[in-house]
Amino acid sequence: MGLFPEKIEKLWEIWDLRTCILLSLFLQAFLVLFSSFRRRFKSSLLIVFVWAAYLLADWIAAVAIGLITQSQGSNCNSNAKGNEDLLAFWASFLLLHLGGPDSITSFALEDNEFWIRHLFGLLLQLWLPTILVFAVGTIKYAERTYALYLASLDRFGATVLPKPDPGPDYEESAALYSAAAAMAVMPRVDQSDDAELILELGQKVKSAEDIKLLQLTHLLFQAFKGLIIDHKCAFKLIEYEFSFMYQVLHTKAVVVHRRVGYILRFISLSSILGASIFFFLVGKKSFGTETEIALTFTLLVGAIVLDVISIIKLIFSEWTLLDAQIENQYEWRKKYITTTILEKQRWSGKVFQYDMINYCLDQERQFSLILYKIAGYVRATAIVEQLRNMWFSSSKPVEDPLKKFIFEELKEKSNDAENLKEALEACSQRGDSALLKSSYTSYIKLKWSIGEFQYAESLLLWHLATDLICYKEEKEANSSHNREDVFYYARENCKALSDYVFYLLVMHTTMMSPVLGNWHKAFQDTCAEAKRFFKKHKITNDEEAFDKMDDVKTKVRPAAVKGTKSKSVFFDACILARQLRNMEDKERWRTMELIWLEFVAYAAINCKANIHAQQPSRGGELLTFIWLLMYHLGLGTQFSEQEELAGTKMVAIK
Repeated sequence: MGLFPEKIEKLWEIWDLRTCILLSLFLQAFLVLFSSFRRRFKSSLLIVFVWAAYLLADWIAAVAIGLITQSQGSNCNSNAKGNEDLLAFWASFLLLHLGGPDSITSFALEDNEFWIRHLFGLLLQLWLPTILVFAVGTIKYAERTYALYLASLDRFGATVLPKPDPGPDYEESAALYSAAAAMAVMPRVDQSDDAELILELGQKVKSAEDIKLLQLTHLLFQAFKGLIIDHKCAFKLIEYEFSFMYQVLHTKAVVVHRRVGYILRFISLSSILGASIFFFLVGKKSFGTETEIALTFTLLVGAIVLDVISIIKLIFSEWTLLDAQIENQYEWRKKYITTTILEKQRWSGKVFQYDMINYCLDQERQFSLILYKIAGYVRATAIVEQLRNMWFSSSKPVEDPLKKFIFEELKEKSNDAENLKEALEACSQRGDSALLKSSYTSYIKLKWSIGEFQYAESLLLWHLATDLICYKEEKEANSSHNREDVFYYARENCKALSDYVFYLLVMHTTMMSPVLGNWHKAFQDTCAEAKRFFKKHKITNDEEAFDKMDDVKTKVRPAAVKGTKSKSVFFDACILARQLRNMEDKERWRTMELIWLEFVAYAAINCKANIHAQQPSRGGELLTFIWLLMYHLGLGTQFSEQEELAGTKMVAIK
């Protein structure tokens, strides 16, 4: 006796292949419609669904092909008699499904390295019947393989290399240099043609027209050089770069948006339509039951609809605007197509927020304690921790004042850095430079909070102090929603960056890992001391916690009282908050803003490039925006390489 009743087993024998084919069609439709949403929305649920559909799509299609092969090789299978041609026709559709939609070729960067596997898969499928649908499937599968190859790390890195350039003749240049030095005049090194073209384009985009900015972005994406006008233009430019990065790494855009790609797309749609017309006109008595014929019609209609949707997406793509000068197009095209393309959302535009006080309080809630206890038995504490953090964290939009502040301060750093050494020094600052801009008295009082701690410890210290100050200021002024308050935006910027960095620490540690050091020791010790403090004073919410922390008498540094074994910075944060509140309002908020920008910039520039490259497919991260902005402004560890390749660093037009 089998695992299931005999009737169910017989029903499954009849419908197994048909179920797999319908499920494969459904997964293709889901990926076409929803896979691109993951770059615009920071939703874990959406990412899970796309991930599941992406994995299942190939697996289901392969299983269905296996079932077809099995049924054709089994003479005793009644389902295989009389409908061999129909099964071969279905197999061609499955090859088409294996080719995947244009909107997703890879889910993660690592998938691009499997292009060789897909090439072997393409070659192994060639035994299937060569009919019109098979031709379409071959085209789509080849497109997917080629797109994965172009997006693989080795190939992608090779495409951004310039042409070999030995430079000017050394002997002639040396003679010219010596002559110029004797005359006290240094020769000027000519900039590349691309640099001059970008400078020319830059003059045209002073009005920040989106279409010209998009064209400029594509040049910058290829060469990582150019210029920036203001914060709105800067973030819009990087938003376009996010879009290009996502499409090149995870879609067929780089393959489809070529002349040969347009020809292949025309052939694909024509072949599907031809196959549909042929199947509609030919006699179908020998093709099997009415159910099987209906299933075949469903596959044909589904293929046509998905191809039409892909073509519509092809038309309304940023690449369309790069293929032709829009100024010379018809008015209706400029009004509808161009407007629709430029107004599309390209990233989530949000940053997640979480703070340490609520993190510790959430862990002490009764429900959380029960979950942790159960998870401990099955060694799933880390999973529960992640789910809890996702549940209690929140998100907020990246507002214009924050963008303006980030851009202007980074631009000032760029203007101050005249050479490689100064640029590297600017990127290595993690609060020191910000403190130097405060008064001498404030610098002497606050330098311990940076100089005596590692980066991760300083982050926790300033995070707790920032939360405490923001809470007290809002409570006393009763102006948490009063935007006429002169320090409202400064306070919001500090709070947003502080909570964002803490969220990254607990949820995206990989982005921060290169600079964390003894992060786990400092974090667990600080959490333990905070929980003990809350339990001792029977604190149940953040307001009570902040009030009690503000009342703590902290005349002596904790290290002098408790020793240095514990790395907790909980009471150090109370001391820092009191020192900050003794400063003048303007100086306090200015110092805190600069401190947090340096913290974030330091993390952004030290995060690995491949980690940044993963973010466009997850809704985007502000940290990656800052990383790209810093490199475009000539800051970062690749400053010297950019100078050699671009001839100039990005500057702001005044």
